[in-house]
Amino acid sequence: MKSNILQRLLLAVMMTLAAASASASAERLERELTKLDQTLAASDLYLKQHLDKIENLKEILRMPNISLEHQYELYEKLYDEYEVFQFDNALEMLNRRYDIAVKLDDKQRQVDTELDRAQLYTISGMFTEADNIFSSKIDTLALTPTQLTNYYYIQQRFLRNLEWKMGYAQTEESHLNVSRKWQYYCNKLIEDDNPSSELHQYVLMLHYMSIKEWQKAEEVNEMLIAYCSPDSHSYAEYAYYRAEIYDAWGKPNDAILWYIRSSIADIMSATKDTASMRILSEKLLKTDINRAFRYINIALEDAIFYNAQLRHEHITAILPSIESEYMQTQAAQVAQTNRLLNIISVLAIALAAICLVVIYMYYRSVMARREIAKINLQIKQYNDSLSEINLQLKNANDNLAEANAVKEEYIGLFLSMCSNYIDKLKSYQRSVKRKLAAGRSQEVQNEVSSSLLIDTELKHFYEMFDNAFLQLYPNFVEEFNGLLKADRRIELAKGEKMNTELRIFALIRLGITESSRIAALLRYSANTIYNYRARVKNNAADSRDEFEERVKEIGGKK
Repeated sequence: MKSNILQRLLLAVMMTLAAASASASAERLERELTKLDQTLAASDLYLKQHLDKIENLKEILRMPNISLEHQYELYEKLYDEYEVFQFDNALEMLNRRYDIAVKLDDKQRQVDTELDRAQLYTISGMFTEADNIFSSKIDTLALTPTQLTNYYYIQQRFLRNLEWKMGYAQTEESHLNVSRKWQYYCNKLIEDDNPSSELHQYVLMLHYMSIKEWQKAEEVNEMLIAYCSPDSHSYAEYAYYRAEIYDAWGKPNDAILWYIRSSIADIMSATKDTASMRILSEKLLKTDINRAFRYINIALEDAIFYNAQLRHEHITAILPSIESEYMQTQAAQVAQTNRLLNIISVLAIALAAICLVVIYMYYRSVMARREIAKINLQIKQYNDSLSEINLQLKNANDNLAEANAVKEEYIGLFLSMCSNYIDKLKSYQRSVKRKLAAGRSQEVQNEVSSSLLIDTELKHFYEMFDNAFLQLYPNFVEEFNGLLKADRRIELAKGEKMNTELRIFALIRLGITESSRIAALLRYSANTIYNYRARVKNNAADSRDEFEERVKEIGGKK
C-alpha cells in the first residue's frame, strides 16, 4: 500500500516537473521569437549598413591610378560582401577579378578566382557549372597547399549540396558513390589541415554528424560558435548546423531555438542566401501559423533578392503547405467572427425585447415620472451601446470588404501576369528554335544580350500594377498630392498614370513597408527606395513622421 502511494507521489512530481520544464521552454522560445521580430523590424538599417560598406569599397575603386594588384584585392573584398548577399553581383566581381589576374599573368590568382567561382556555383545550386570548373579548369597537381585545402573544402561542400539536391530521386548506388566521395574529401581535410584550425573543427563536426555522433558534433559546434560574433555570417552558419544536430538528435525545441538565432544573425549580417528562416517557418507551421506565413514570405523575398536557383527550390517545397494552413486558419477565424456576430445579434434582439417589456410594465403600473425617466435613461444607454457595437461591426465589415477587394484584384493580376509570361516564354522559345534551326544563332545571341525585352516587360508590369491599384483607389494621386506641400506636389507627364514615387507609396498603402521588399518588386536597389521615401517625406505638408501613416489611410472608409 505504501509502495503504491510512493509511486503515485513520484509520478505526480515527475509530471509537475515535466509541465514546468515545458512551460519554461515555451517562454524561452517566445522570448527568442520576439527578439527575431525586433531584429526584422530593424532589417532596413542592417541592409543600409551593408550597402554603405559596399559603396565605400567601390569609391576606392573609382580613385585614379589604382594599381592592378590593388584592384584585384578590392574586387576580392567586394566578392566577400556579395557572396551571400547577391549572386549576380558576386559573379560579376569574380569575372572582374579573373580579368585582372589575366592582365597580371598571375596563374595562382586565376586559380583562386576559379575556386571561388566553383564555390559560388555550389551554394547557388548550379552544380553542372561547378563540376565543369572542377573537371576542366583546375589542375590539382599544380595547386599550392592552401589552394589544395580550399579545393578539398569546396568539393565536400559541392557533394553535400548535390546529395540534398538529388534527394529521393537518387539510387542506392549513386547515394553511396556521392557519400564515399564526400567522405574522401573530408578525410583529406582532416589529415592535411591543422587540428586546431577552424576548418579542421568544421569538417570534424560534419563527420560526427554523418555517423550520428550527436553529442560529439554538439561539442565541436560549441567550440566553433564560441569564436563567432552573434551578428556574423559565420555565427548564422554554425547556429544552423547546431539546429540540424538537435533536430536529428530528437530535441525539437532546442532545434527551433537555434534556427531562430541563426535567422537573427542572417538579418544582422545582411545575408540573403539563407536557409534558417525557411526551416523555422516550417517548424512553426502547427504552433504559430501567422509567424510561419510571415517568415516564409520573408525567406521568399530574400531568395528573390539573392537570385539563386537552390533557395527558390527549397521555398517552393514548403510554401504550398504553409499557405494552405494559413488559409484554413483564416477561414476558421472568419467562421468564429460570424458566430460572434450571430450571438451579438441574438443578444441585441433579446435586449430590445427586454427594453420593450420593461417599458410596458412600467407604463402599465403607472410609475412616477422620475422612475420613467430612469427607465428611459437605461434604454438610451442600451441604444448607445448597440450603436457603438453596430459602428464597430460596420467598420470591421468595411475593412474586410476592402481587404477582400485588394486580395481579389491582386490575385487576378498575379494569375494574369503568370499566364502572360508563360505564353510569352512559349512564343520566345518557338522563336529561338526557329532561328537556331535557320542558322541565325547570332541573331539569337543579340536578342539574349539585349535588355529591350526586360525593359518592355518591366514597363508592362508597371502599367498592370498602376491599372490594378488605381482601380482600387481611383483618387490616390489626388489625395496623395493633398498630403504634400503645394509647391512639391507630383505632376505626371501626359499619358502617365503613376511614377516611381507614387508606386513606392502605393505599395506602402497595400501594407508593404520594408524598403527591401519594395526594391525587389519595383526592381530598384534598397538604397534607392530609401532615398525616394526620405525625399518625399521631407515634402510633407504636415508631420514628416506621420506621413506614411496618412498614406495608409488614403481611400479608406471614412
